[in-house]
Amino acid sequence: MDPVEDTLRRLREAFSSGRTRPAEFRAAQLQGLGRFLQDNRQLLLDALAQDLHKSNFEAEVSEIAISQSEVDLALRNLQTWMKDEKVSKNLATQLDSAFIRKEPFGLVLIIAPWNYPLNLTLVPLVGAIAAGNCVVLKPSEISKSVEKVLAEVLPCYLDQSCLAVALGGPTETARLLEHRFDYIFFTGEEGRPWGIPSLTPRAGDGH
Repeated sequence: MDPVEDTLRRLREAFSSGRTRPAEFRAAQLQGLGRFLQDNRQLLLDALAQDLHKSNFEAEVSEIAISQSEVDLALRNLQTWMKDEKVSKNLATQLDSAFIRKEPFGLVLIIAPWNYPLNLTLVPLVGAIAAGNCVVLKPSEISKSVEKVLAEVLPCYLDQSCLAVALGGPTETARLLEHRFDYIFFTGEEGRPWGIPSLTPRAGDGH
């Protein structure tokens, strides 16, 4: 069996079960992400120094603090974001209930770049969790130390039935993109070896 397909099936089953929908679950995952940042601050600082030669100050300000701020913002606003949005009615809908309900996409793939390997991985992850999705994280293989922390430590803080971390370079990413995702969040430049511009619509449309 294709191990990638097996992982994606597990994530889809978790989403279909409704596990990620309750506000309590989303908040618990966001809190876990916050604990990951707090508990492993020095480990992350060391990894960022090894990969990018960032000073502790730069790493704290541009990577860890921004990620933590996003977690805090989501926790403060989660209930508001999840509320149905009332919309105005016209004559034809006067007796109806009219509102916009926000629904999660389902299975989200986040592909992050090497230059801000923590910030540009975790900030999209916060949004995906807050919206009630299951997530595959693809950190940059270039920032190897941060990739290792995200792959080995981060899952210990989150529900592993709803999160997977994919490793590898262009070849592995291209294979990953052969599978169907409901939403792909890619940060990077066009023309990368795995051909994001050409593959994204096909993968997202469930070819």
